[in-house]
Amino acid sequence: MAELDREYPSLRARLIGMLALFAALFLGLTAYLYFSSRSIFADALERELTGDSDWMVAQISADPGLLENSSRTDSLCSAVAKYKGFRVTVIDTTGRVLADSHVPRAELSALENHRNRPEVQDALAGGWGHSWRHSSTLSTEMLYVARLLPKHKGYLRLAAGPVALNSFQNASLRVFALFLGLFLAASAAVTAWISRKISDPLLQLMKDRSAEASWPAGASPPRWEAEFREAEVLNRAFQGYVDQIRKLGGDVESERDKLVAILNQLEEGILILSGDGVVLAANPSSLTLLGLEPRAAGALAEGSPNDAASPGSKVRSARGRPACVGQSAEKVLKQKSLIHWVRDAALPDRPPFLHIDKGVDSPFDLLCHLAALESSGGAREYLLTVIDVTEFRHLDRVKSEFVANASHELKTPLSSIKGYAEALLEGALNDAKVRGPFVTKIHANALRLERLIQDLLNLSQLEANPVPKEIEALPLRGYVNAAANLYRDNLEAAGIRLENHVPEDLRVLMEPRDLELILNNLVGNAVKYNRPGGKVKVGVETSSVKLFVKDTGIGIPAEMLPRIFERFYRADASRARKDGTGLGLAIVKHAAAKYGIAVGAESVLGEGSRFVLDLGKVVEVT
Repeated sequence: MAELDREYPSLRARLIGMLALFAALFLGLTAYLYFSSRSIFADALERELTGDSDWMVAQISADPGLLENSSRTDSLCSAVAKYKGFRVTVIDTTGRVLADSHVPRAELSALENHRNRPEVQDALAGGWGHSWRHSSTLSTEMLYVARLLPKHKGYLRLAAGPVALNSFQNASLRVFALFLGLFLAASAAVTAWISRKISDPLLQLMKDRSAEASWPAGASPPRWEAEFREAEVLNRAFQGYVDQIRKLGGDVESERDKLVAILNQLEEGILILSGDGVVLAANPSSLTLLGLEPRAAGALAEGSPNDAASPGSKVRSARGRPACVGQSAEKVLKQKSLIHWVRDAALPDRPPFLHIDKGVDSPFDLLCHLAALESSGGAREYLLTVIDVTEFRHLDRVKSEFVANASHELKTPLSSIKGYAEALLEGALNDAKVRGPFVTKIHANALRLERLIQDLLNLSQLEANPVPKEIEALPLRGYVNAAANLYRDNLEAAGIRLENHVPEDLRVLMEPRDLELILNNLVGNAVKYNRPGGKVKVGVETSSVKLFVKDTGIGIPAEMLPRIFERFYRADASRARKDGTGLGLAIVKHAAAKYGIAVGAESVLGEGSRFVLDLGKVVEVT
């Protein structure tokens, strides 16, 4: 353990180092004050000299004959010098000294001419001047302040030396030295107390602990002479706990990150509410489903009731949480039924689930569930789960409509068959005039039932097999001709001309049955809803490889185009009167969707329709 002495400084050494640092800072402050005091003192001295010179000039202005009486001039200069400690000099306009408080009048003639002194030159130019310079007479640095006398009779100059400054600085040094000594003494006492009360016991504890394994039975622990460093002692004593806490914190953080990632990926909305209805956390799905403000960042937003903002304000921290976090749920939620349901969370008879229908308050059909969460501190919180059931409700409505439409489509021919059969059984069978037409009607309705059931089976098979299995390279032109042959009788009866412009070498990768369903239904509709003598044109846009089937029939109203691929949907009464099941275009859409083929429709009412299939994904590349 001796190497710890070299690697880790002790607490005592750290304290001594800190004291040395504080002492150095104290000395630096003392030096700064010592040298800055000269500037402060000089400014004060200059103000005092200026004020006294103003007073003397005022006295001379009040008594114009003062300067002409040498004894009175000497008395004034001596009085000011005696009571203020300044040197006072009166100089005439030529620079000759007329009076000086520190030089006898008999020796004035021996003094140098003062006209070129800096302060005198400044006074001559501006009425007032000052300068710091060395005095050859007094052999010390002096501050000189000169004033121009009234009517330019000469100059009044006051001078002061650094005697007071030196006294102030010496006194300051003594005070600073006293305080520094007291500081060091007090610091040494505190250091000794800390060392004795804290440092030494920790060192001894480490020594005893390290020597415990080698003690003889019943022997006292050996006395170690090496000192151990307290920082390492604490590190050794608590490192195990620190490592465990750090590992536990890392595990908790990792689990939290996983939970946040899971919550952010959920399509269900998750909100955590406090017992008094404040939003504590919200995942991105909840913001979308409930129409709250979306968040820029992709992490679960968290907050606390203390983060609540004032009404109408928006809270957004550096983490990018949304405005709803930290605010009351009643203020941020838009669904009134949800607000009342959450408000009644503590009531025992509150329904466990809430349905919110799609409408003005919500763009989705929502299913909400509220569960109480008991925290370790006893405070109750609530977990609000919001599920988007729009698609399920839509599918349920589609299913109900499909069953109703299928029942209606099956009921109509069955009713006809039943009616004609009952008429035949009641005696019409023996009537040769009505027997034939009745049997024909029964046969036609049976065929209609067969087509309907076959279309239902085709649609069911397409939905049960959404992925193609046995793809072949099929000649598109040949399948168009096959569809035309299927409706040849109808074409000839109505005088409709079908033109096949599909290239001979164009092949598509599809299952034969699916291609037949698509072309048979598109060509069949083009023939069925065409006008007598009309035309059906089938071709391919070579630039985009799009198959189109165009007719010159009755057309489809523009507002009904988005729904024509729904099951049993008939665009208008004129199309509903045509013989059909209403499932043809739905079959086309499902068959094309197996291959990623987009299907579109264009129509002009009274002029015809044009159906387009994008074959880019299924065209064979040679």
